[in-house]
Formats: sequence, C-alpha cells, structure tokens
Amino acid sequence: MSLIIVQVLIFASIILSVYMIVVTLERCRSDKRYAFVYCIVTIIFYTLGYLVEISCGNTEGGIIAIKIMYAGGSFMSPFFFFFVADYCEVRIPKKFYQIPMLIVPIFLFGLVLTFEHHQLFYSTYAYDYDSPIQSMTIEPGPLYLIGTFYPLFCIVLSCIVLIRSIIKQSRGRRFGLILLLASALAPLFANFAYVVLMYNFSTYFAGINFTAFVMIITNFIFYYNVVRNDMFDLAPKAHAITLDLIRDAFVVLDFGTAYTGANSKAYDLFPGLKEHQKGSTITSLKDWPQEISNEIENINLNNDIRRELEFTLPHKPGKIFSSWQNRITSDSGATQGWIILIQDVTETKTLIRNIEEAHQKLQYFNENLRRAFSTYLSEEVVEEIVSDPTKLQLGGINRHMTALFTDIRKFASISEALNPKQLVDLLNYYLSTMSDIILEQKGTIDKYQGDAIISFFGAPLELKDHALRACLAAILMKRIEIKVNKDIHEKNISPTPIYTRIGINTGEMIVGNMGTQKKMNYTIISNSVNIAARLEGVNKQYGTWILASEATIHETEELLLTRRLDLIRVVGVQEPIRIYEILETNKDASDDLKKLTKIFNEAFILFEERKWNEAGLAFKNILTLYPNDGPSRVFLKRCIKYKETPPAADWDGIFNLTEK
Repeated sequence: MSLIIVQVLIFASIILSVYMIVVTLERCRSDKRYAFVYCIVTIIFYTLGYLVEISCGNTEGGIIAIKIMYAGGSFMSPFFFFFVADYCEVRIPKKFYQIPMLIVPIFLFGLVLTFEHHQLFYSTYAYDYDSPIQSMTIEPGPLYLIGTFYPLFCIVLSCIVLIRSIIKQSRGRRFGLILLLASALAPLFANFAYVVLMYNFSTYFAGINFTAFVMIITNFIFYYNVVRNDMFDLAPKAHAITLDLIRDAFVVLDFGTAYTGANSKAYDLFPGLKEHQKGSTITSLKDWPQEISNEIENINLNNDIRRELEFTLPHKPGKIFSSWQNRITSDSGATQGWIILIQDVTETKTLIRNIEEAHQKLQYFNENLRRAFSTYLSEEVVEEIVSDPTKLQLGGINRHMTALFTDIRKFASISEALNPKQLVDLLNYYLSTMSDIILEQKGTIDKYQGDAIISFFGAPLELKDHALRACLAAILMKRIEIKVNKDIHEKNISPTPIYTRIGINTGEMIVGNMGTQKKMNYTIISNSVNIAARLEGVNKQYGTWILASEATIHETEELLLTRRLDLIRVVGVQEPIRIYEILETNKDASDDLKKLTKIFNEAFILFEERKWNEAGLAFKNILTLYPNDGPSRVFLKRCIKYKETPPAADWDGIFNLTEK
C-alpha cells in the first residue's frame, strides 16, 4: 500500500512540474524563463528515474532507473545555479560560468551510462526486494564522492548569490529570493532526512527518498508566488514605466493580449477586471473596449505606428476616454507585451467641442487651455507633496534658482490662420515636445500661457547645477525645432514654421503654493523671475533666440558657447543686467559657430572702446559672412548712429529698453 501511495505522489509531482513548464512557456516572455524551465526538466528526469526504480522490481530496471535519475540529477544543481544567477542578474557573462560548470555533470552522466561495466562509480549494486519501498542498494566507488560534493558546491554558490541579493534588494523583492533560497536548501535537508530514516529507523518511510518531493514542492511555491504573478520581469518593467504616469489607468498585457496586471485606477474603470483573471485573454472581458484590441493588431501590422485612440464605455455614460498602446519589445524587436495607458479626457474634449460650436474668441479659448494645463505638475512636485502633505498649505520658501520663459515668434498670426482643432493639435504637440525636454533636465513646469511655457529649475528638487540644466534645456529646444517644424508641416497644422524665443535668469526666488485653499498653484515669484520673462522679449530687439543674464552664465562653468551683449535696464527693473546670447554647448558647437563668436567678441570690444569706425567695419564684415546674424546688425546700426552723433562722455554704456 505504501508503494502505491508513493507512486501516486511521484506521478502527481511529475504532472505538477509539467504544468509549471507549460504555463511558464505560454505566458512568460522573459529570457529568464528558459533557465527556470531547464531546472524543472532536470527535476522531472530525477523524479521519473526514482519512479522507475521503485516500480521496476529487478536489477536491470534499477540500472535503467539510475541512468534516468542521473540524467536529471547530474545537471540539476548547475541548472539551478544558472537560474539563480539569471534571476538575481549576476553581472558575470554566462559563458564564463556555464561552460566550466557543465563539464563535471557531463562527465558524471557519461560515467553513469556505463557504470554496470566497471566499478569506478558503484563498486557493487543489487536490487533490494525485501524493503517496503524496493530500490537499488549500492556500494560507492572511487569517483562517487564527485557526484556527492559537486551538487553541494553548486548549492553553496546559489545560496551565496541569493543571500547577497536578499541583503541588497528592497523588501518587496526579498520574498521571491527567500523562496528560491528555500528551494536551494530543500535537497540538503531531504537527503539528510533520507539517510537518518534509512539507517536509524525501521518505518515504512525509511526507504523513501524525499528529495524529489521537497524540490518539486518548494519550486512550485516559488512558481506560484513569484513566476505566476510577475513572470520574472515584465510586470516590474511595466511598474517602473507607469510610475511617471500615476494619474492614468494602465493595464499590462502579454504578447498574446492576455491580462497580466493593472493599477487601482484600471480596476475602478473596468469593474470586470479581477486579479484571478491574470493569464486570460483581455478580449473576453465584458466591458473591455474592442477599439483598443483592434488598435494593437493595427500596430503590429503597421510597424509600431501609434496614435491616440478615443472610445466610450457603456457603464460610464457621458465620459470620453483616450488611450495609448505602448509595445514592450525584446532586444531583437519581438513583442513581449503591451502597456495600455488610459485617460479620462471628457473635460478637454467638451471644452474643444464647445469652442468649435460657439466660435468663441481666441482669447477665451487660450484662457481655458491655460487653466487646463495649470493642473499638471512635474513628477518631482507630486513626489514631494506625497512625502509631506503639509506642503499643500499656502506659502513659499526663498531659494536660489533659475527661471526659464519661452514664447513662439508671431504666434498671434499663426493662431489666426488656424481653426480651433488645428490650433489644439499644434499646441498639444509643441507644448508636449518642449515640456518633455524641460522635465528631462529635471525642471518644473509652472504653467502654460497660450503658447508660452513658464518653468523653473531648482525646486522642489534642489539642484546644484540648476543654471546649467536650464541652459541645456533651451539649447535642446532649439535643436528639436527642426523635427518639430518637419512634423507640423507633414500634419498640416501650422501655416508657417514655429520658432521659440527663450529668456533665462538665475537668482533668489520665492517658490511654493500660492493662491487660496480651494485653488492653489505651485509657482515662483520675485524680481529675478520678472527678469527672465523680460529677457525672453528682449530677443526681439537683438534678433536672438536664447538670452541669459550674467548671473546664469556665471554658474555654467564655461561649458557653453556664449557671446556677451549689452548692459541693459529692462522695463520694470531698475538694476542694469549684462545679457549673453547662448549659442550652443562648447563640445557640440561647430567650428563655424566658434568662428562667429570669436570675431563678434573682437568687434564688440572695439564697440565698447567707442571705436565706431573700426567696430562698424568689423560688424559689416561679420554680416558679409553671416548675413542673418541679428546682434551684428543691431551693433552696426549703432556704430553708424554714434559715428554721426556720439553718446555723452559720461555715458555708462547702459541701454534702457522701453519695450517688454
């Protein structure tokens, strides 16, 4: 009776192992699945050999059983280490440890295949017919210890890697590692129990080798709690990507559109979505929009061309939703899964529809658009408020920071030539593209005012290099204008190319939540902020695109290619400011641009020395080489003017600007 029970348990264990392999291969797209599957295959061979050994009833069958057991047993421990190294992401290249560690099991298995013909492995062997659980009895040969200590060596290596990872990993990831550690130690305890029962107790369990049972059970516990839920690394990747999109609902699918995970917003949006449905095709969900499934299929057919998709849900009447289907790919470009991001865009769509229907004035439209954008803060602001809710109170702090203002040249004439939908498409594309650059440089978007972007660097995240980051953001915005203008031309959403003017200033600013308890805005105020806004407008008078104050340039550690311009007094600010034009980073600037800067600086020195003839000739030569250089054109006009009517002898060189 005990033999039948053991046979049934072993057979059930094999079925359980096959189930783990099938489900892992079917649902997991991670490369780590192969090492896990190989490990389970070796356990199946080991378990199958044990089943044959206790069932065959003769020595010949026992020999075959031992060979089957060693087909798995020889490779079990190194394959387990390979999976542990893969799961813990050991940085050593696989070829440096996999090839050496496979030499011993290959040798052992080759030896076992012929062990009945020599005595190196087993000196004697026979089938024990008297034991309740019949099996082979053996006397170890000279090389038997190799097969005993090598698995122990692999298990020790696995434990070292796992313990090191457990110490380093966050609390959430440790559980899976601890389960793997239990799987590593299980064979040792099982073999120990087998030996103790075999030689010290006469019970029905004395002849049972518990090793196979324990390994299968511990691996299944690991599989059920870790592999089944996150499929090794697809869900963690999705979680990392969606941290920046916490306002939205997201659903994660595998390559076959089977549901693998979602956030709480998605569960609120789709009541039929349940945890126990993981692994089921999402299209079987009653309230899942078919439009999204169709779009995923179209993306596969059209080389990953993505677009925003709008849809409605029967159980959410009056609501309009927008989704983006983001494909997760392997290094080779194969689809591993999907992240579906979903937003409630009812308010935005209603606003646009009302504008189109009522043909309201452009100013009213821009005001509503600015109000909609003002509710969006950078990720750092959200994180700071989450960590300290008291920051929702009104008030601010004084901090040394850098402000950046942008504006599109002649935007009023552009907007007049567009219908409301074209204008919305243009602004959405332009503001998204430029805002991404600011956020990549760890800046904070203060607000949008029509086509203008107001941003700052140095809060809520304190940055030592806030001035440099602001300047780099400005340079990158000017670089990307080529692509932006190409795209808007192809989309036919602007009658002319768009060009951005940028003003930057560094100084003391008050930053914090301003407004009322019902409506507040995380923003900046100070005279330094006003200067940045004025410098954006000053670009018009000098024919420049990026102007920064001397305070900003002083903190960039000469990493930028700039040229010094006037000492000016802007509208509303009494203190004069030295302004600089930012052209490019020093490392990326072309030789031609460096040449322009050099000869301009030489001409500007002549201008400051009041050598009007020589300076005028120098600026004229510059315009011969660079006809579109705005500052040279401005200073040439001044040289001509001052040559005829020189300024007073006590002139301090400050230019008082009368326009914003």
